[in-house]
Amino acid sequence: MEDDTLIAQVGDTPEAETSDTSPQEFTKPVRDTDDVSFIEREVDSFDFDGYEVVRKEFFSKANCPAVTIKYGKVIFNIRAIRKMDECSHIQILMNQEKKMMIAKPCGEEEKDSVQWSRVDKREKVVSRQITGKVFTAQLFSDMNWGLSGTIKVLGTLLKCKGEKIFVFDLSNAEAYLSVSAPSADNPKRRERIPYMPEHWQGTYGPSYEDSKKELIKTFEDVPEGFVKIIIPQIPPKKTAAEMPELFDADNNNDPEKDDNGRI
Repeated sequence: MEDDTLIAQVGDTPEAETSDTSPQEFTKPVRDTDDVSFIEREVDSFDFDGYEVVRKEFFSKANCPAVTIKYGKVIFNIRAIRKMDECSHIQILMNQEKKMMIAKPCGEEEKDSVQWSRVDKREKVVSRQITGKVFTAQLFSDMNWGLSGTIKVLGTLLKCKGEKIFVFDLSNAEAYLSVSAPSADNPKRRERIPYMPEHWQGTYGPSYEDSKKELIKTFEDVPEGFVKIIIPQIPPKKTAAEMPELFDADNNNDPEKDDNGRI
């Protein structure tokens, strides 16, 4: 009974007569006004000790420059290509010690250049798949990646004196594995399972101090500790008419054969 009386008294109390211990009321800022109040303080410096920079891999990667690597295939997304002014050819540089890869723009005629983009029928620049079984076999072995997985690595754009390069930290690569997950409606359904590096567990990212460290020490030509990688291209298939008659006994025009047709 006393509780009902108390509730009635509180409900009947005019808003102007409420005590100072009542919760503070907040009003929604009004748009188109310069009188929005907020807390602002001047400090001499910021102390980021103990803070971690949250990895961008933990957020949506829809608009992030990246490279996707499968066994036998390498493809850079269109975001990376546009950041490089839509150049058509690059050189791929590797640092085995630091587990880093660089994409460096170059001319088509330069040694070890590979084509990473092309122009489609609508005259738009699009990504081009780079075929390289030798390169990916060595890379998967060096990084201890499973050959059945799909690897994705986000890139960091570096600029210096008008030149641009993309750096990919392979130690922060994400792996995706397609596994069978049949359902009643689709017995052939497959599910894409993501895997993250073990050293990501228990942290949000690198410390603020570590995030400010240089990715590479030099920039011009081939950066220190990197080597150029040649990705062998699979030659186009020849038609039957273009294939030589390897077993033609009457073919005596080969200068490397003796009179008896022996090589």
